Amino acid sequence: MVRLRVEASQDLKALAYGELEALSDLSGGSLDLIDDTKDLVIEYRGDLNSLSSVICRASLIKRIWIINDAVEKPLVKLDRSRYRVLRRGRRGDAVIIDLRIARLLVNLARTNENKIFLDPFVGSGVIAQEALMIGAHVIGIDIDLRYVKSLVGNAYVDTVNSDSLLSPIKDESIHAIATDPPYNKLSISEVDLDSLYRKFAEEAFRILRSGGYVAFSHPTYVDSLDWFLSTGLELVINGLQYVHGGLTRLIYVFRKP
Repeated sequence: MVRLRVEASQDLKALAYGELEALSDLSGGSLDLIDDTKDLVIEYRGDLNSLSSVICRASLIKRIWIINDAVEKPLVKLDRSRYRVLRRGRRGDAVIIDLRIARLLVNLARTNENKIFLDPFVGSGVIAQEALMIGAHVIGIDIDLRYVKSLVGNAYVDTVNSDSLLSPIKDESIHAIATDPPYNKLSISEVDLDSLYRKFAEEAFRILRSGGYVAFSHPTYVDSLDWFLSTGLELVINGLQYVHGGLTRLIYVFRKP
């Protein structure tokens, strides 16, 4: 066991711990939170080389030090500059999610190399691209043919033009789901939000493999927790992301037992 101090994005510290926990799982280790007053201080059980090899994909973690008595030794320093390139906005009719949050969702879903990843509301494909960078086998579904056509040229994404709530995906065939579902006026969906999240929860439970994770974000005025819990999915973590003065989003992570 070793004690580590982790510098993470202060605006999303709770979610940064969730990301650290997810990457720890992928490295074969485990951790306990000791203090989060300023940085995250954790006790890590596992191989540090394995942790270092996977922590490089983190979106909210900046630097990690090994604490040995009163002496600290740097373990890893990450360059997060690319996450300043694209913030949440619009590209045509598509809503573009913050790159930092797109990668966070992919990590929180425990997406791994050579595993099957699904974004059931793929839109412009930003989350799908983050999963591709990790080396996952990526499937993107969207009911809007325009978005699907925009991704067809990417030979590494299997695109499906379908209602994701009635998708052709086989039962228990997906390792990880990460997505930013449509909402309010930015959605082309004719389904009311309550029904959309209820059906999304049922579909996620159906297609996820046992031990698989689903991570997604939505506005705080949407109440989806009970729908996901009622399917049998287990809540792993949730946290708030401030977007702008009129919008705060809630990020959920669930696991299929």
